[in-house]
Amino acid sequence: MKRIVQYFIPATIPLDADSQRKARLTVAVWLIISIFTLQYTVSCYLIDFPMGMVSQLPLCFITVCCLILYKYEFSPRIIYPIYFTICTLSISIASFYSGGFLSLIFPWLATTPIVAVLVWSKRGALFSTGVVIIAILFFFTLYLRGYAFPNQIQGDFQKTYYLSTHLGLVLILFWVAIVFENAKDTAFGQLKKTMEELKISNKRSNDLLLNILPEEVSRELKERGAVTAHEFDHVTVLFTDFVNFTVASERMSSQELVDELHHCFKAFDEIIGRYHIEKIKTVGDAYLAVSGLPLTDNNHALHIAKAALDIQDFIRDRVKVMGEKTFNIRIGIHSGSVVAGIVGVKKFAYDIWGDTVNTAARMEQSSEPGCINISGATHSLIKDHFNCIYRGEIDAKHKGKLAMHFLERKV
Repeated sequence: MKRIVQYFIPATIPLDADSQRKARLTVAVWLIISIFTLQYTVSCYLIDFPMGMVSQLPLCFITVCCLILYKYEFSPRIIYPIYFTICTLSISIASFYSGGFLSLIFPWLATTPIVAVLVWSKRGALFSTGVVIIAILFFFTLYLRGYAFPNQIQGDFQKTYYLSTHLGLVLILFWVAIVFENAKDTAFGQLKKTMEELKISNKRSNDLLLNILPEEVSRELKERGAVTAHEFDHVTVLFTDFVNFTVASERMSSQELVDELHHCFKAFDEIIGRYHIEKIKTVGDAYLAVSGLPLTDNNHALHIAKAALDIQDFIRDRVKVMGEKTFNIRIGIHSGSVVAGIVGVKKFAYDIWGDTVNTAARMEQSSEPGCINISGATHSLIKDHFNCIYRGEIDAKHKGKLAMHFLERKV
């Protein structure tokens, strides 16, 4: 049956589920009607029921023609109105001459609007439904007035007609149910697939957003569409910068330079991740991170100090392995207050501002290769946990003289 149905479906029918469903349903219903109208025609001939033949033979012929025209892509806009009009007329004639409102053929009228709503347009379905309602009301009016409908079907064939009518109705309704069940399964399958794809896509988007913004800031941005700038009074800022980066880059190819930067910064990301520190950005060969925001952290200075020492160890080991193919580093740290938020609407980024950021940059600039230079403010917060070498008050650009210390691990 599937092969026969597929044979009559035009090659130009779109591949989407709805179009294919309508095409299969159209062909299947026409095939069923062709078979049963042919059977009715033969039965009418055998029982000498001429009006039955007059009504059923044209319908059988028209149905077969519709199948052929449909296969060869004749416009459905022309096929459907002609077909459903003749179908309703044929059933009405056969019903009139086989008992009228109580005819065994009469229930076939109910199938025409059902089929029309499934395979035709909404407007066409309304047209077909209207025609069928008029026919039903006509028959019912005559029935109420006691009109004696002629019944040219002999009693011996009543059972045959009864069987044929109900088999045909069951087959059409069964096919409709099957098509819709398959359509439902397809739709739910597609919906499930779409939801899974959406879930994966949403996770990727969230992961990407979390790579750009802190989780709390990302949540606020998704909920409100904007992020409010906040002042954080107790944070510690870390700045790193590679020593003689320009000179080192002259010894490397462009790809080697980018690969080495990526390797180092990736290691920095992993290190600060262990201490719940927020990476703010990289600018060229500089790396900026802060502890104590967007969530308050009472150990912000300790965490930055530990991360700085781990970065220092990583670079020392890297230099031993790579030699001139990598970079030495200066690190600067300062504690204080900052303002954090998002500015701009294109390629936006979470950033921090304030004198604390500038002072941390001066700490880095005043450091020495391979060393971690911390301010007096940071020293006061971590001095009981690490060895710190006092450097005295050193002149910092635009800052005057500032107390500085080199940070070292406790032995």
